Amino acid sequence: MKSFAKVLGMVLAGIVILVIGALFFLTRMFDPNDYKDDIRQAAREQANVELTLDGDIGWSLFPWLGIELKDVGVAPVATPDQPLASVGTLGLGVKVLPLLRKQLRMSDVILNDIQLQLVRNDKGVGNWETVGPQAKPEKAEDGTPSGMDASPSDAGGTFDITVESVRVTNASVRYEDRQTGRTLSLDEANFTTGALVPDEPFDVAFQGLLTTDQPAMRVRVDLSSVATMQPEAQRYQLSAVDLKVDASGDPFGGRAVNFQLQGDGMVDLAEQVAELGQLRLSLADMRATGQLKVTGLSSEPQLSGRLDVAAFDARDLLRDIGQELPEMADPGALSSVALSANLKGGANSLMLNDLQLALDGFALNGSLGVADLERQALRFDLSGDTLNLDNYLPPREAGEADGSGAAGAGGSRSQSAPEEWSDDALLPLDLLARLDVDGKLALQQVTLTGQHIKPFSVAVRARDGLVRLTQFEGGIFAGSFSATGSIDTRKTPVSNTLKAQLKGIDSAAAQQAYEVPQQVRGLMDMNLEVAAGGNSLRRWMNSLNGSASFKVNDGALLGVNLEQQVCRAIALANRKSLSGEHGSENTPFEQLSGSFTIRNGVVSNRDLIADLPGLAGKGQGEINLPDQRIDYRLGLLLEGDRSEMPDEACQVNERYAGIEWPIRCQGYLHNAGSSCGVDTDGVGKIAAKLVGNEVQRKLEERIDDSLGDKAPELRDAIKGLFSR
Repeated sequence: MKSFAKVLGMVLAGIVILVIGALFFLTRMFDPNDYKDDIRQAAREQANVELTLDGDIGWSLFPWLGIELKDVGVAPVATPDQPLASVGTLGLGVKVLPLLRKQLRMSDVILNDIQLQLVRNDKGVGNWETVGPQAKPEKAEDGTPSGMDASPSDAGGTFDITVESVRVTNASVRYEDRQTGRTLSLDEANFTTGALVPDEPFDVAFQGLLTTDQPAMRVRVDLSSVATMQPEAQRYQLSAVDLKVDASGDPFGGRAVNFQLQGDGMVDLAEQVAELGQLRLSLADMRATGQLKVTGLSSEPQLSGRLDVAAFDARDLLRDIGQELPEMADPGALSSVALSANLKGGANSLMLNDLQLALDGFALNGSLGVADLERQALRFDLSGDTLNLDNYLPPREAGEADGSGAAGAGGSRSQSAPEEWSDDALLPLDLLARLDVDGKLALQQVTLTGQHIKPFSVAVRARDGLVRLTQFEGGIFAGSFSATGSIDTRKTPVSNTLKAQLKGIDSAAAQQAYEVPQQVRGLMDMNLEVAAGGNSLRRWMNSLNGSASFKVNDGALLGVNLEQQVCRAIALANRKSLSGEHGSENTPFEQLSGSFTIRNGVVSNRDLIADLPGLAGKGQGEINLPDQRIDYRLGLLLEGDRSEMPDEACQVNERYAGIEWPIRCQGYLHNAGSSCGVDTDGVGKIAAKLVGNEVQRKLEERIDDSLGDKAPELRDAIKGLFSR
């Protein structure tokens, strides 16, 4: 046995020596450079590329089956003078003996000085689109490509693969889109890994510089992580991910912006799940944590997760990323912002549910997101407490009113014509036409232009160019308002509608708050339903149509002394002069009401009713909004001067019973109160009628004295003649 073992050992040793000698002879006698033309031809036929091999091909056979290529160029066959890629050095090796055990043991895979030139031409065709097989291979009867095995098992099973490391150094990629004129380049790119052994963790690192020209921007990326591959389980993990991004350029105002992401990642292809856990993000001084999970990777991806953003100063953040904020009334506005929400979405949607937003002490909660990213379909359902919008508006100029100042009672006294309505566009029609919005917002209180609206709620729907305000409600000026409306951008000119209702509004406070000349005081109810076309004040005023009605209780006409005007009218009729002023500067009333029709900006009224102390009024007239003029007539039923010491010129006797004394308001809207006065023409007609009545009365008295009861038929006939 010992002799046999010795002989067998000598035989095996001899075989090994012969194999080693044969391999040595093969590597010395066989030169792969002699087959460059064959390699190029195979590249043309199999990959449709023109291969350039300027450097020598180096190789080894044992114990490593290795190859090294230098100065390799790749270009599409159709444009061989326009390179697609070039590689300075490419090298890899495979151990020979483990191949016999179906083990693939690769040495370092090295790629150095890689350059990719990706170009999309004027017609939108990329120079890489012709690379690769251009015709489908013939298929065997079982459906598999010709020349390929039906299953891995037919090849004798799968290989156990390991790679010592992968090193890609000094790589660059340049992308040019000649349709848009944009270019993008990745330079100084380096990618390295540790040993790629299944089920064993290995280090991964990447660095690179990304540059764009539209906008001009430079982004340096530095990524490190520990990866684990489990190919049999189709599971891949990234632990201790550390991504750092330093960006600068036009979008950041020339500032350098720092972003960092840390966490763990996992992809399980068998379960069709991907996760990012223990996420920690930072952007300048903003810090956030969260987690993400995506299911249904290859079918219908569904995202879920959580995001928490700690309180940060948004003003500082925006400044750090080169964004200038407009000056605001409150210098501390946006100094404290925090957010938390549950994330939910799909391949084309993202919603923030259970949202909690804290903004400078204001709390908002609900849901907010985009239901369709392609359509930018915004959806929200939010509620909050107290929001002061004035803090975020531009500061008022010195001397500028703050909404609490008073406009002159009775309106302006100026007789000059008002400024014409502006024809400047008011609504961003292009934006409104693209809107896809469905949402509602409810707040306990909103402060705007110094006024407190509480509570406040709004709901809006917009799609395909039609914007509908389905709810707009709130409490203000001791009363409440509600409104609905629409803007239809599909029509030319654009169509606008509004239906509004006011209840118990303190009209004086409203006029004072918005610096409207004060002309009436009292609690007002109003109903309004109007429509207008166009997109400017001028067009709205010229095309306004609809109807309105109002009622004001326990109020006064400000700056209008109707009692004085009435006494003047009575004095004219009595042909006497007033001894002094009567009444106060304003005219109180118990109720003022009326209804209006609106046609092309002209507001007409025929049923104004005023219940005033000592008199009752009726009115009719027109308000011309395009010209900003008013022409209104009032008829007053008088009681006269009922004071303890009445003015004889203003006394009312039985002759004035049932007579409507005329007052006319004629002027501009801004001086309507001061434009009211006695209608002298109307008073003259009344006076003439009164004189005629007095003459008739005296004649009838004389007829009665002369005839008495002697000839009643003759007496009545004569009276009838004089009456006619």
